[in-house]
Amino acid sequence: MSQAETHTDTEDDSSTLKIGEVIRKLRQRKGISLSQLAVQAGVSKSNLSKIENCVISPTFDTIDRVAKGLGVASASLLSAQSAVQSQPSFTDKGAGLRSESDKYGFEYLFSDMDNRRMVPLIATVKPQETEEFPASSSHGGEEFFFVLEGDITFHCDDQPPREMSVGDAVYFNSKLRHLVRNRNGSEARLLWVWLA
Repeated sequence: MSQAETHTDTEDDSSTLKIGEVIRKLRQRKGISLSQLAVQAGVSKSNLSKIENCVISPTFDTIDRVAKGLGVASASLLSAQSAVQSQPSFTDKGAGLRSESDKYGFEYLFSDMDNRRMVPLIATVKPQETEEFPASSSHGGEEFFFVLEGDITFHCDDQPPREMSVGDAVYFNSKLRHLVRNRNGSEARLLWVWLA
């Protein structure tokens, strides 16, 4: 399944986080053209257009670069609304905003909070159908994840790959190139926190 196919079934789903729509609204509010943002963020205009039109889902690296190009915190691109939060935020089971690609699913928790530094999420690492996998990525911040279900392999910079299972956790600098791959035929779920 391609990234484009992933979005066609969820266009009207209010629980789907449409990061592209958030980017477009912020860009237009700041009076920045698509071309200007592409240059400022170091992202091709074509990919930025596809992201804004919810054809493809951006990587965390791209989210980080676009946020810097817009002059906002990365977490604000992963928020449903822009409200100052003075009360605790709760996310009921399965009620987080969702984003999907062919390799991963993300459920963003506490998306009602705009002025936050952490991006907590439940990441689903889908079973591999082929050996083809995206390149590892790097971006600003720090990350932590805890394996809730399944078996994964964590690749990080020049370190040997690390096999991880339920109960295992890792904390790392997001500037290190990293990638998570599923090790078996069932989905793996991770509690993941990105300090952007």
